[in-house]
Amino acid sequence: MSIKSEKQFEVIIEKLDQLLEENKQLKTLLAQKDDELSLQKEQIEFLTQKLYGSKKETLKDDPNQGNLFNDRLFSEPEQTGDQSDEDEVIITTERRRKKRKGLKDQQLSSLPTVDHIHELESCTCPTCKEAMKEISTQLIRQEVKFIPARVENHRHFQKTYACANCEKSGTRTPFAKSEIPRLPLNNTVASASSIAETMYQKFEQKVPGYRQEAFWNLLGYPIPRHTIANWHIKTSQYYFEALVAVMRQELLNQKVLHADETTFKVLNDKDRQKSYMWLFSTGKYSERAIHIYKLGPSRSGSVPRDFLEEYTGYLHSDGFSGYNNLPGMTMIACLAHIRRKFYDARPKNYSSKSVAHKGVTLCNELFALDKSLKDLSVSERYDQRLELVKPKLEAFFDWCESLTAHGKLGTAIN
Repeated sequence: MSIKSEKQFEVIIEKLDQLLEENKQLKTLLAQKDDELSLQKEQIEFLTQKLYGSKKETLKDDPNQGNLFNDRLFSEPEQTGDQSDEDEVIITTERRRKKRKGLKDQQLSSLPTVDHIHELESCTCPTCKEAMKEISTQLIRQEVKFIPARVENHRHFQKTYACANCEKSGTRTPFAKSEIPRLPLNNTVASASSIAETMYQKFEQKVPGYRQEAFWNLLGYPIPRHTIANWHIKTSQYYFEALVAVMRQELLNQKVLHADETTFKVLNDKDRQKSYMWLFSTGKYSERAIHIYKLGPSRSGSVPRDFLEEYTGYLHSDGFSGYNNLPGMTMIACLAHIRRKFYDARPKNYSSKSVAHKGVTLCNELFALDKSLKDLSVSERYDQRLELVKPKLEAFFDWCESLTAHGKLGTAIN
């Protein structure tokens, strides 16, 4: 081979290596684009499901999978080869919900009772025209009467007393005045019942201020919405802050607490688009049920850190990173949120063999097993959880650690 041919061969080899390297880079880039496209497609399907799909996290029934609580599996006889191959006749009956006997009488017995005795105006015998005597009184029916709310003006007069004898003798005359019960808020006409009603309407019945304003106007005593809001603020400052402080101290003495947060829009707050409402509560089986709401300016971990600064127990949360660096606490993950991540990771046309579907199914089995222990005592439930739930939970996490994925499924696994 001539020198010229060798140089041409080297150029060709160099060019070939260059093309192979470019091809490798392009394949890598294409794989990255495919992954990005897959993630974007997954995100579109997820958002479409959230926007137009069912909001309830339910699964399609798998005919090949048994149900833990399906009574038919245990109530129907097993089919054997000796039995007839005739077509099975299935008779379905409509199941009607049975009414509890005595429920109406039980509910009525707790109400104040007013009896109405209906008598004849003229008790004259139509045959002989003599007076008829009463022989029985029978209860025919009962009815619930609604008495609309009303507003009353209660006037309090204070009497002053003086000693007539001292006044006659010319000595200093002592005076005495009767005591008047104080109002919850000074310089108002609001009684405790009026304030309690506005709070009940606001926080229990979710009636906003402008509708309460119309309600009080119909009752005959207009109360502006800003007055109602001011009553709530002042009452909270004067009475409820001390109560919440005692509740917080009791809450911090519990072994297990729950925490969560959600976005919250504060009206007329120009400094921020959204604030966060935080909830700190005792566990389901605590002696005292305590729920404390706290408005926070952000989702920063400083809010739970400041509120729970003395706490050293277990904190159950949704896995938000803001809870990760809280000192002195042991964090507990929420299985319901883990299940939701697997549920959101299911492809549009998922099958019962998909990884995400299996994750949801395993979580459902854990929930069903734990629910079956709800009526046990605390110590019995603890023992049963160690014996029955713990092995399944460990197997679930071992299964998660054996998987490798990205996207929403990767989020659920991690």
